[in-house]
Amino acid sequence: MDGLTHIQLRSAGDVRARIGAAMLGDLPRIAPQLGAIQLRHRQRVAAERLVVLLRAHGGALLAEAVGVGKTFTAIAVAGAFGNRATVVAPAALRAMWLDALRDCGFEGSVLTHERLSRMSSFACLPGLLIVDEAHRFRSPSSKRYATLAASLGRSPLLLLSATPIQNRDGDLAALLALFAGRRAWTMSDDERARFVVRTSDDPRSLELPRINGPLPIALETVDDCLDLIVALPPPVAARDESIAATLLRYGLVHQWASSRAALVAALERRRSRGFALLAALGAGRAPTRAELSAWTHGGDGLQLAFPELVVAAPSGEEDPDALAIGIDRHTAGVDALLAHCRRTPDPDDERARLLTHLLAIHRGERIIAFAQYSETVSALRRRLAAVPGIAALTARGGWIASGRCSRRAILAQFEPSRDRAAVNPAERIDLLLATDLLSEGLNLQEASVVVHLDLPWNPAKLDQRVGRVRRLGARHSVVTVYSFAPPARAERMLAIEQRLRDKLSVAARTIGVAGGILPSFVTTPRSPADQGLAEQTGEIDRMLREWRTTSSGEADPSVTNTILVASVGRSAEQLPACAVAGFLAVVRERGAPRLIADIGAGVANDPRTIREAVVRATALDRAPTDRLIRGALERVYAYLQSSRGRASIDFAAAASARSRRAALGRIAQTLARAPRYRRAALVQLADAARTAATAPLGEGGERVLELLARADLPDEAWLRSLAAFGEANARAVATAPVGDVELFAMIVWSDDP
Repeated sequence: MDGLTHIQLRSAGDVRARIGAAMLGDLPRIAPQLGAIQLRHRQRVAAERLVVLLRAHGGALLAEAVGVGKTFTAIAVAGAFGNRATVVAPAALRAMWLDALRDCGFEGSVLTHERLSRMSSFACLPGLLIVDEAHRFRSPSSKRYATLAASLGRSPLLLLSATPIQNRDGDLAALLALFAGRRAWTMSDDERARFVVRTSDDPRSLELPRINGPLPIALETVDDCLDLIVALPPPVAARDESIAATLLRYGLVHQWASSRAALVAALERRRSRGFALLAALGAGRAPTRAELSAWTHGGDGLQLAFPELVVAAPSGEEDPDALAIGIDRHTAGVDALLAHCRRTPDPDDERARLLTHLLAIHRGERIIAFAQYSETVSALRRRLAAVPGIAALTARGGWIASGRCSRRAILAQFEPSRDRAAVNPAERIDLLLATDLLSEGLNLQEASVVVHLDLPWNPAKLDQRVGRVRRLGARHSVVTVYSFAPPARAERMLAIEQRLRDKLSVAARTIGVAGGILPSFVTTPRSPADQGLAEQTGEIDRMLREWRTTSSGEADPSVTNTILVASVGRSAEQLPACAVAGFLAVVRERGAPRLIADIGAGVANDPRTIREAVVRATALDRAPTDRLIRGALERVYAYLQSSRGRASIDFAAAASARSRRAALGRIAQTLARAPRYRRAALVQLADAARTAATAPLGEGGERVLELLARADLPDEAWLRSLAAFGEANARAVATAPVGDVELFAMIVWSDDP
């Protein structure tokens, strides 16, 4: 390779130290104390990694597990950007964020997710922009996403979410696109994981209570409603909608799996809807969906629970008599199902008895039982009304034995308090029944038991539920988790377990998941090999930090014209057998250090390969052979040569997006059309416009560039607009020439004698 003068053999400790120093560089200094808040070591390490990403790319995602203090980690990061922050958070967390900023001595403002849905843009304070519960911005078509994208500009963006992937890979791509632009959609999982900071879920590193469970609870009551639900005739659509009957049946089965009460409430809504349709048809009108919602119960519960199941579409003219027959058939089926529910044993009675049994098992502990449907919570509250220490909380308010109670008063008993003895024993709450209203953002660590009364469609909800209780600073060393199993036949139809497993595997592959969040009838225990790519990256960072301090001699990392090489070998106690030679190397590519490795399957740089190579490179020193070093160098050089080609292709592809290609074409046409005497004056302006059309942009900038590319403006005015846009919005990213690739240091190994 050009610029290399010689190879220097050193001890493995020296080379490891050089690799660690090259990869980590000069880490930012994170103060251990933020006002009245003492940061933990893991928070400071995460903050350092985030600052590096933010300075290099303009954005990053903190995806630490629920309950490990992401709020204060984010504020620590803000310290590197002027001790100021604009926070975007759910309305329920606004007061918490204001208190946290004040306690840390930081200046900041807090905008709510709900307010963003009513705005077109907002002004950020100079400093860091923090978005809490960022998974709520995973839909690029939403108003709040557009508002955030339009307001970002050049502000560094820190996204916070323990569960950024809710259903599919696209969730993460949409979040990263806010600062990385459209290229986030074409990135591999490995590339996306590099923007994510998440520590392994090892309880020792998380400093969280251990999870006991999840423990499945099966019902003995036979509740055979499945055949009647499947046979239910489809409902008749409103004038402006079409109905996916199969998906609506799935909705009913999911409510049945939660509780008999949730199923009955859904059927009653269906019945009322049918009567409203018949009344409208009798008056000679075909009502819209909105009109039906106004006629039925106060808010269509099924519609709110499953907004994605019904897609609005105009319906053609139909025979009113045929519609009336369809309504009558559906109503008759609903009535038959309601009659079946009235004459058969109610499984909700058994659910209430099982909760009473859990109270006896966990006497003296506080329990939170979560359900997706408010009807499930209300039904169990009524059945447990005579049991002391029961409370319920839904979107409609809170209840205790004596009647209505404020949300604040109920939650106060579950939040950390210095004066735990202040609660009157007669007013103590031992069991809180709640909807997923409580599953985000709250600190309820006085509880030590979590019960999943049902399994939501989204497995991230299970993680969020447990995370309300399993938090830093909890008094309890163990959090016990129970999960009510759905009815067996419902399980076979819905395949809830498989659906959750499939969705969970998407998140586990890229981000990682916080331990065993699903009951044992859903998943098997995780092994270290199951860590997500972001978790693997965190492990690599941890080991490199250890390497940086283990040098046994002088190995100046500033000497770039010398390749430091070490050779290691394994002992039977250290590593598994490895039949082929391998290596771990650090290279500089376009000015940035990067690790590459070969562990027997070819040269690669994905986190799993690198982590395995780092583990192997920790073996003891061993005398190298010329053949071993020469073979490793040949593979490294071949990889670096191909890397140059890939970098050139990627560089060209950066300008190949449709809007960018259109802008570049228009710039060329503008210069070609300009009179000769004006071309020289326009060249500098055209260069600035080209820079804008090829510069790194966030999603907001990409959307503006699309509009500018086809804006109806005079040529020179258009060039000035494009150049001004680039100056105001393009992110500065330090780059080196494409061909600047060099080998820096390498550790080789082989198990051959």
